[in-house]
Amino acid sequence: MAVQSSISDIQSAGATAQQQIANPTAGSNALGKNEFLKLLTAQLQQQDPTQPMDSTAFVAQLAQFSSLEQMNNVNDTLTKMLTSQDTALQTTAAGMVGKTAVFNTDQVTLTPGKQSTITTTLSQAAGNVNLVIQDASGNKVRVMALGPMPSGLNTIKWDGLDDNGKALDAGTYTTTVNAVDINGKSISLTQNGSAKITGITYDKGIPKFLAGGSTLQLSDISELDE
Repeated sequence: MAVQSSISDIQSAGATAQQQIANPTAGSNALGKNEFLKLLTAQLQQQDPTQPMDSTAFVAQLAQFSSLEQMNNVNDTLTKMLTSQDTALQTTAAGMVGKTAVFNTDQVTLTPGKQSTITTTLSQAAGNVNLVIQDASGNKVRVMALGPMPSGLNTIKWDGLDDNGKALDAGTYTTTVNAVDINGKSISLTQNGSAKITGITYDKGIPKFLAGGSTLQLSDISELDE
């Protein structure tokens, strides 16, 4: 009597193959789409001519195989897309090294012989603005009276000098922008600093940028300058 593969064997192979697509690390003993097709072919070859396979069950098995093949193709396509996206992101991130990033912070990096940039966004026009700069020990080294400023983004340049006109050492300084309206009432604002991007680290494939002692995500950077 001829050996006949049961429908349950075929369905079991199909279910196992689908699990293998969802979990590519499954063991090598798991049945894949090729094994599924071989079992289906063997079933047709070994069936009893006097009792052929039920056509409804056969169509169901073919539909299961077609679904399995589509899942496999989708999995391959998604894998290729993710690989391409990761490569593009890494290329973009590498191109940012050496450029100056503007990001939300109260820290500013001073480089000898160069001006440092602090930006602030005012919620409304200010009657008077000043900038207070402190060193790493918390000592107040410079107070800059900046006068009136319009609402929106404003850029402040610091020459790296203290209140006595002496050049300060390179390093990271804390800056505080204070703004009041014409009636002397405090105005809400956001404050940004800038620093050169000196390196990149990756956390689970996501790039993080090293700039002026800070570690930044791409979403933290509001502007990128040469």
